Amino acid sequence: MLAALAMPPLFWLPFGVLGIMGLVWLWDTAPTARIAGLRAWAWGLGHFTVGSYWIVEAFFVPPADFAPLAVPAVLGLAIVLGIFPAAAAWTAKKLALRWPYLAGHYRRLVLLAIAWTAAEWVRGHIFTGYPWNPLGHVWAFATPLLQSASLVGVYGLGTLSFMILAAPAAGWRASVAALLAVGVAGGAGRAVMGAVDAPTTAPLIRIVQPNIPQAEKWRPESRAAQLKKLIDLSRRDGFDKLAAVVWPETASPFIIQPDSPGLAMLAVAAPRGGYLLTGTARAGDNIQDGVWNSLLAIDPEGVVKATYDKVHLVPFGEYIPFHKEWPPLTGLIGRGSFEKGEAFATLSLPGLPPFSPLICYEAIFPGAVTGPGARPAWLLNITNDAWFGTSSGPYQHLTSARLRTVEEGLPMIRAANTGVSAVIDAFGRVIASLDMEQTGVIDHVLPPARAETLYARWHDWTLLAFLTILVLFVAVARPQRQR
Repeated sequence: MLAALAMPPLFWLPFGVLGIMGLVWLWDTAPTARIAGLRAWAWGLGHFTVGSYWIVEAFFVPPADFAPLAVPAVLGLAIVLGIFPAAAAWTAKKLALRWPYLAGHYRRLVLLAIAWTAAEWVRGHIFTGYPWNPLGHVWAFATPLLQSASLVGVYGLGTLSFMILAAPAAGWRASVAALLAVGVAGGAGRAVMGAVDAPTTAPLIRIVQPNIPQAEKWRPESRAAQLKKLIDLSRRDGFDKLAAVVWPETASPFIIQPDSPGLAMLAVAAPRGGYLLTGTARAGDNIQDGVWNSLLAIDPEGVVKATYDKVHLVPFGEYIPFHKEWPPLTGLIGRGSFEKGEAFATLSLPGLPPFSPLICYEAIFPGAVTGPGARPAWLLNITNDAWFGTSSGPYQHLTSARLRTVEEGLPMIRAANTGVSAVIDAFGRVIASLDMEQTGVIDHVLPPARAETLYARWHDWTLLAFLTILVLFVAVARPQRQR
């Protein structure tokens, strides 16, 4: 639980040190691999319960039909997520018991950090993945300390984070080395970042944050007022100078179909010569064939110039696994499913640099935020975090978005219904934002991309290379035998 307090938005790093040291101590003193695994599972239960408490908020959004399941859902998730640190501890202990020289005061930390990273990576990929709150997020309060993610991604940053936070367990020399490492990383990150670059020739984009409570969002009697609010915000002073207006995920208060009259209503928010980029539920001619969680690019004539359908849906939040194979399951749980999009995409529109859209949850997946083909010039993240109120969830989601910009070396435009909407540069700096439960707009030119990062080019192969170096260090650097 203490380690979770080092995560966004609190960033109480000393508690992170205590929490990780506690895990190391539990692992160190375990006589067997089985006991080490059980202790780490208990540690994970506490860590993920605190880190994921915000999920409770969604169950209490009216009509709150499933409110009694809120606490069991969070505890159940934490029970499952605890398996990953348990697997890391069990594996590392097995190796340490088999090869006693690995139990040296610094080797054991490196060994455990490697196992921790492997477990985080698996957590981010197995069963569609859940890479929420990876350990590397603890440095998001100081953007220069995030820059190593451009080399080894957030998982590699987590490896370094584990070794730094656990360093006091290896003695005062390791603690001093950890402090020096943080200082060097911060200095190097600051040197790489340089000053904020605001080009004057880049397209001007308006982000709209309507701040519509989730309980009101889909009420038929509220649709007209919601649409008017969105359009009024979009057409504020300076509207004619815009290249695009961006609305959040599912901002459209109705389902869009081909030749839908709603397209003409939405087109009022598209600037002359530009586009409305809006999140919406989308269907084909026959709504019975399925509904997609989509992004549409709409021009002032109401023509849809580009479409992206969300690929990485939230299990049980946006779709019910096996709902087509076993229809009664959908009725039992009480909600329908969005259909899965075909593939990630890079959208190219005249007047705008090519961009890769990310709808909500998709922004949390390292190495999976751009489409195939040529590298985009920016990322567009639309989301609706209104489900989670003013809890830590939306701030943790924003941190994930920032890490994607560092990894890819691409700026991001982020539109959130109730916040946090933001303009993020290619180094993860938030250079303009609207905080939670604020209504308003952000007008900002698109920040420039940086040169393609090592991680953007090779993705998790750079992580594998980094871990391989650490494995060789642990395996080769044996203590000398006494004569």
